[in-house]
Amino acid sequence: MTHSGYAAYQEAQAYDVDQAKLILMMFSGSIKFLNKALEAADTDSNSMEKNVSKAKKVILELISSLNIDNSGEMGEILLKAYKGLFIKLNVAYVEYDVTKIIEVRDSLTELEESWKKIFQSPEYQKFKLSRERQLKKLHISRR
Repeated sequence: MTHSGYAAYQEAQAYDVDQAKLILMMFSGSIKFLNKALEAADTDSNSMEKNVSKAKKVILELISSLNIDNSGEMGEILLKAYKGLFIKLNVAYVEYDVTKIIEVRDSLTELEESWKKIFQSPEYQKFKLSRERQLKKLHISRR
């Protein structure tokens, strides 16, 4: 069964899959699609457009997966950044602008690296451990 990125994210929440891995997978996927689009730009416009569209879908999934109510100012900043990248890809698609595709890919790469640092930080590891303990307690209490 094929799932959209957001559906996979929601399913991961239900099954306690590492959400950090899913976020990184979405970034990796969108960067991969944009690299494919750039490779095809000079020779296959259909392939370029198809891969830009796939990257746009992933960015929409990133937007959809944000929990603005619980993420405060950082969530608003991310929402603005993701929307900006989505709009820039729309323009790149319509205008067949390789420069904008490169800009979006480079921004996504920077964001991916930032997320990797966050997920490797001691603070995140403590948060993750605490969350796992809470979920185990919840799971045990439901039995």
